[in-house]
Amino acid sequence: MKNAFSALSMAPALVAACLVPAACRQQQSDDEENRSAVRAVVSVQTGRVVEAPATDRIAAFGHTDALKKEKLYAPLAGRIVSLRAFEGTATRKGDTIAVIETKESESALRGAESILQSAKTPAQRAEGERMLELARTSRNSIAVKAKFDGYVSTRTVSEGELVAENAELMTIVDLATVDFIAEVGLRDLPSIAAGQQASVTFPAMPGFSWAAAVVAINPQSDPQSQTVHVRIEFIKHMEPHLRAMLRTAMNGSAFIVTGTRAHALFAPKAALLRDDVTSTYAVVTVTKDSLALRIPVRIGTTTDSTVEVSGEGIAPGVVVITTGQYALADSTRVTTPP
Repeated sequence: MKNAFSALSMAPALVAACLVPAACRQQQSDDEENRSAVRAVVSVQTGRVVEAPATDRIAAFGHTDALKKEKLYAPLAGRIVSLRAFEGTATRKGDTIAVIETKESESALRGAESILQSAKTPAQRAEGERMLELARTSRNSIAVKAKFDGYVSTRTVSEGELVAENAELMTIVDLATVDFIAEVGLRDLPSIAAGQQASVTFPAMPGFSWAAAVVAINPQSDPQSQTVHVRIEFIKHMEPHLRAMLRTAMNGSAFIVTGTRAHALFAPKAALLRDDVTSTYAVVTVTKDSLALRIPVRIGTTTDSTVEVSGEGIAPGVVVITTGQYALADSTRVTTPP
């Protein structure tokens, strides 16, 4: 009887023990459903892929150079008795740039001055004055003249200086003939041809762009940089203030148009993600269910605010995330601010 009573007294406890795990499993299932129901939603900003014409361009660094420039040399040995042009001086064709007195005239003048200074008697002084006057009246000099309109860019002599025959005096450049010399890589050379349109910018002058065109391609490459010099001529009828800003030896970048395509797809540049390890690109799109989905893309032409993209799943109107896409896992539910 006692054993039967004990068994009966333990029955409720056994039933309760059996019911507890079942209750726990039910509670766990309910919790998982609740967590799924309250999954966090990430707020992002988006843009869209649009279709537009694309312009293929090749970028190349380079510098400006004057097509028309000339160094002036001393035609004879002597002293520069007059120097009428300095760096930045505007010159006209035929202007006298410098006057050089011949070495023989210089020697005769200095000799007569020495005789006069050493004279001790009235007769010696008279003779010295006569010789000095003769040296002054028979002085032989030659004028160095500008051969074209331009500006003095460099000067290597000063007034009163003795110069040797063929000594360099200065350089005159014609700023109206300033071109841009682009250093184009050999791999891009097949795409370059005379007549192609181009634009040139200079880091020192942000916000400005100079219209130009390819006029010549050097047949010789640089063995060290593996580039070819491509001469780009600025358009003749540009705004005067832009032409006036051009100087020689200005470092800048040329963008040469090599082709156009009517139907290309562009995404906002802010949507682009780059993997520095693999040098690949991707964008994060938003599905119809408002879920994030990363898509690998190839890039092409870029503008100030957009980049050409292509790849599976890229089409006009596709929504891409422009803010908040970094470290965003696929299938994350997203929303955009109103």
